[in-house]
Amino acid sequence: MVRVALLAPFASSNPAIQNEALALHNAAELALFEQGDSTMLLMPIDSGDTPESARTAAIEAIRSGADFVLGPLFASGVGAIAPYSRANNVAMFSFSTDISEAGRTIYVLTFLPEDEARNIVRYAGQRGIKRLIVLAPEGRYGDRVSTAARETASAMGLKILVDQRYDPRSSGLDSAIEASRRVARMIGTGRENAILIPERGPVLRSIVQTLTEAGASSRNVRYLGTGLWNDAEVLSDVRMEGAWFVTPDFGARAGFEARFNEAYQQKPTRLAGIAYDATAMLARMTKGGNKSGASPRAIEAPEGFSGVDGLFRFKAHVVERGMAVNEVVARRSKVVQEAPQSFLP
Repeated sequence: MVRVALLAPFASSNPAIQNEALALHNAAELALFEQGDSTMLLMPIDSGDTPESARTAAIEAIRSGADFVLGPLFASGVGAIAPYSRANNVAMFSFSTDISEAGRTIYVLTFLPEDEARNIVRYAGQRGIKRLIVLAPEGRYGDRVSTAARETASAMGLKILVDQRYDPRSSGLDSAIEASRRVARMIGTGRENAILIPERGPVLRSIVQTLTEAGASSRNVRYLGTGLWNDAEVLSDVRMEGAWFVTPDFGARAGFEARFNEAYQQKPTRLAGIAYDATAMLARMTKGGNKSGASPRAIEAPEGFSGVDGLFRFKAHVVERGMAVNEVVARRSKVVQEAPQSFLP
């Protein structure tokens, strides 16, 4: 018997988090039904909302004979669980964006900001962008996006004009607005210039408005973004037209959403596909109870896997995704580069 523990905050006092946990469970259950057999057992265990409760859940899972662990959902729980995973040589697939514990038995399977930054900067370089500005919030998220963007730009031969930050906590968006004005003065104009803006919602729209008013509009400077831009209000802003941003392969996801809805009479959450992919991958590898089939070599196969959100694989134990590139046009977006169907040349 192959035992897979799913650690999620099933008993959270926050209804949204509780709903997310249920969606993760349902997605894993669906994957087991579609891809597994009677030799795999799914063990849902409440990981709570704290590092302590996550640690307790991990201990329970391992004592119950878990061969693999899916979760936890929160970054604080990853560090609490990781030592038990390593000490017992139990592979863990974290749903958190925390990559600090990645390595040995710890794999990170989620949507990562640096992965999106690498994809969009690489595409921009391939399409003739020569100079890049990073306009990002202060803090860990901005640091991760900026580092990935600058490393990719360097590899593509792009010049980094400036790494401009703003305080996301400032009242009235003053810091973001002033940073946007500085950027507009620095970059000048020209379609070989681009500004990476890893923001969302009102903050993104305020930044774009400021850039436009200061002379760095999307008509003469290319805006670059992440999956956070896939929002109706953002896409309907005419000032965004011509901007490029990345998303997972939504075409691949459509079938999963239809099957999930049919089984559970509700739409899956954004993260539900991660639980499906992890469970499906393990189910295929361990058919007939063959635990050794899910070896590190198999998990880290360079050709990767076809998942709910398109192609993915693990590099240095951290997920890498094949993404689509979209352009904002006429209050909507269109795909200008399809998500890859293979990582191999």
